[in-house]
Amino acid sequence: PSGTTKWEKRDIAMEIPVWDPDICIQCGKCVMACPHSVIRAKVAEPELFDNAPEGFQHTKAKFKELKGYEYTLQVSADDCTGCTLCVEVCPVKNKSNVSLKAINMRPKAEVKEKANRDWNYFIDLPSMNITDQPEIAFNKTKETQLLDPYFEFSGACAGCGETPYLSLLTRLFGDRMVVANATGCSSIYGGITA
Repeated sequence: PSGTTKWEKRDIAMEIPVWDPDICIQCGKCVMACPHSVIRAKVAEPELFDNAPEGFQHTKAKFKELKGYEYTLQVSADDCTGCTLCVEVCPVKNKSNVSLKAINMRPKAEVKEKANRDWNYFIDLPSMNITDQPEIAFNKTKETQLLDPYFEFSGACAGCGETPYLSLLTRLFGDRMVVANATGCSSIYGGITA
């Protein structure tokens, strides 16, 4: 995959998702629902967060196979389309304010600078690799959210229902995946432009 879509910043959302690590259950539904793969999760050793930017959010990982790790969820502010699917699928409600969830939309102007700074640090953290982690069964959303997608930042419409499936396929099969069908949208997925 060429990975060139990371250089095209659409910057069209008026609001972007902001994560609340205090109530998040780390289910991965927001990561998997995002049509443009702009919401990402990673786990890493705690010392990798020692040099993180001030206010970089992370919390203890809630994975039985990854005891002692820290979990973080970040958003690529300039690639988000503001579709709100992440908020819709979030199953967690804030007990002190039930109108809030573990991920909520905020005006981008208020959080963009911090979000971009945090994203730049986040992408340099090590990623999970399906072949390097035999102790983790990547057959559930919770675990699969930790894999990097090869299909990211697509030019699809905001809230597209097709692209999350392509993102999931590329998370699971990576550069071993081949798209044989090539009509309509899949002509883009099967080509060198994706």
